[in-house]
Order: sequence, then C-alpha cells, then structure tokens
Amino acid sequence: MDDKDAPALSDPLNPSGLRKPSRLVDIAKHAGVSSKTVSRVLNNEPYVTAAMRERVTRSVNELGYVGDAAASGLRSKKSGFIGLIIPDVRNGFFALLTRAIEERLSPSSPTLLLGDSDEEQAQEERYLRTFRQQRVDGLIVLPCGAPSLPDAVMEIPTVIVDRTVPSVRGKADHVMASNRKAAETLVAHMVNHHGMKQVAIVAGDLSISNVRERQTGYSRILKQAGLETFITNGHTTPDDAAAGAYALFRTLTPPFGVFTTNNRMFWGAMAAIARLGLRIPKDVIVTTIDSIGEATVTGLQPTQAVVPVSTVAARAMQLLQERISDPTLPPRTVTVDLDIEYGTTCGCVPLSTSPLMVGTAPPR
Repeated sequence: MDDKDAPALSDPLNPSGLRKPSRLVDIAKHAGVSSKTVSRVLNNEPYVTAAMRERVTRSVNELGYVGDAAASGLRSKKSGFIGLIIPDVRNGFFALLTRAIEERLSPSSPTLLLGDSDEEQAQEERYLRTFRQQRVDGLIVLPCGAPSLPDAVMEIPTVIVDRTVPSVRGKADHVMASNRKAAETLVAHMVNHHGMKQVAIVAGDLSISNVRERQTGYSRILKQAGLETFITNGHTTPDDAAAGAYALFRTLTPPFGVFTTNNRMFWGAMAAIARLGLRIPKDVIVTTIDSIGEATVTGLQPTQAVVPVSTVAARAMQLLQERISDPTLPPRTVTVDLDIEYGTTCGCVPLSTSPLMVGTAPPR
C-alpha cells in the first residue's frame, strides 16, 4: 500500500509537533478491521485466523504501536514495574548488583526502574515518592534513611538489601551480608597469621549499617587480642579516606596492618601508603571488604571479603516474588556469607614482580 493510499490517522500530531502514540482504534482503522479483532490479536486470543492475525500484526508494526501501560495497569492492577534504589551507580558493587537483578527478570517479568540516591535522603525520598505514585509492583532498596521508607514498605512489597535503617528493621524482608563475621576473619588473619601488633581501620560513614558492622568486627578482634585500636572513619570519598589514613599511618611503626571497610576506603588507604613510601606487604599489609576490580591491572591481588552479588540478587528476587504473591508473610531476614580471598596485599600470595609500593618511609 502506498503512503497516499494509507488510511489517515485521526489527529496525528500534538500541538508541539510530536506524533501522538498510536491507539488501538488507529490499528483497527489501518488494518481495516474492528477494534475487538485487534484486541483479540493483541491478547493472543483464539478464534482469529492466521491471515487476520498477520494483517493486524503488520499494522501494529507499521504504526509502531506499543500499547497503553497505564490503561493495562488499571485493568490488571499491576504496573509492570519493579523499582530499585541504589546509593551510587558509579560504585562497581552497586552496578554489578543492578545487573544481577536485571538478569533475573524474564521477558514476561516486570521492567526494572532504577533510582540512584547518591547516599542522600532527599534524593531517596524523591524516588520513593515517584515509585509509589507509579504503583510499582515491588521495591528493592539499599536505603540511606528516607522518611517515607516505612510508608513505602507498608504499601508495596519491598526487600531491603545490603544495609538497613532503624525505621524498617523488623518490618520488611531483608537480604544482608555477614559483614561483622567477614571483618573479624580478615582482622584475625592479620593478627594471628601475620603477627601484626598494630592494625588500623579506614572506615566509611558509620551511619551506614554495614560500615558500623565492619568496624564492630575490627574492634572485637583487637579487644580479644588485647591490642590497641587505630581508627579513622566517617569518610565518604577516596580523597577523604586518603587524608585520614595518611594522618593515622604516620603515627604507626611498620610493619602494621590495615583493614578498610569498602573499595573507596581501600583506594584512599593505598594513596596514603604510596605517599608515605611504604612497601606492600613488607611494611604494610592490607585487607578490605568489597571487590577492588580494576586493581587487577596492576597485578595486585587484594586480600578481601567479597559480597556474592549473584547470590544476593537471587535471594532478593526470591523474597520479593514471595512477598508479591503473599503480602501477609511475616518479615524475613536472609544472611549471606562473604567470600574470603587471600592475595598479595597481605603476603599470602607472593608478588610476581617487585613490590607494588617501593620507597623509604620518611623520618618520624
């Protein structure tokens, strides 16, 4: 059919000059059939001939028809969306978690809507309000404490992942990592296996529950060993961590150990170690929680505890699907163990080349 012969669509342009989305009635007019026939084809109902189905399908494709999700949602009482709120899309762990969750959505599953709170309660609040207005079918939240989070949990099937806040503790399903246990394992390794008498911690924001748990694990092991704690915390960026670590490390006598609470703190500590001219693992041994990822290009194999992202995503989706199916279930908490990997930064794996950081520590 030539363009000049095609049936004209009713009012094809908005005042802005943009084309209006095709409607079911436009498909029917284009295909020369009734709206009911179009509906039967789109809903894959029986009693439609193959020729008629092909005819309607061709019109759907030619007009770029995508349907009306809002109208469909009114009929099904489902939005077709799941909301995910993460603290920082630039952080490799959160990006991997987002990907792992999305991979567990089949073509027939809801579509994932992503919000990045940037660790700001106000930003998290805006996303929660938007997702509640959209009536998403479920929520997965790595929270920073937005005031309306308890309301969202009461209205929408929700799973809290990775960290929690007091307002939803015991009120929502949780998938948490065994952060304190992992911290204890890493710090005990430095104290008991490597004989470190001084072990410092470079920690992030203690308002985040998993950071608090990691620092608690550190302090517990040193107390058991009768050793002094050396703490710098409250950092939110690698630069902040580097400044705090530099000031702290200058007070320590090599060899000493360092435990960092996440990958940003790790890079801050590494910058301070380099600035002081210390050598790894001769002068300093380093352990961390969170996968370092890009450090592999240096040949460095960090001794680290890694949250198994795939397992966390699978358990989160399982709990969410169960909660959607039965909102009356009592709140549940699933705890996932971290994977411990021993590498070059503690000396358990020999460096294949010269030490990563080489220099002479300045006079103290």
